[in-house]
Amino acid sequence: MLIRNQEEKMATIKEVYKLLKQKQKNGEDIGMFGESFIEMFENEEQSKTKEISVSLIKKKVNRHGDTDT
Repeated sequence: MLIRNQEEKMATIKEVYKLLKQKQKNGEDIGMFGESFIEMFENEEQSKTKEISVSLIKKKVNRHGDTDT
């Protein structure tokens, strides 16, 4: 898309999400598309985050060079 002047810009997906959430919060009807867009964005954000647990286990080496477990 060509930008004809400084006022004409494309919004990011996150900006559209924020605008729709604000309209929804204000009680405006955002329609089925707006509701689907919000649901899609929130599901996508959640799928990027995973909780993991990591443990570090070191082998002990005694003075004879043997490993203790």
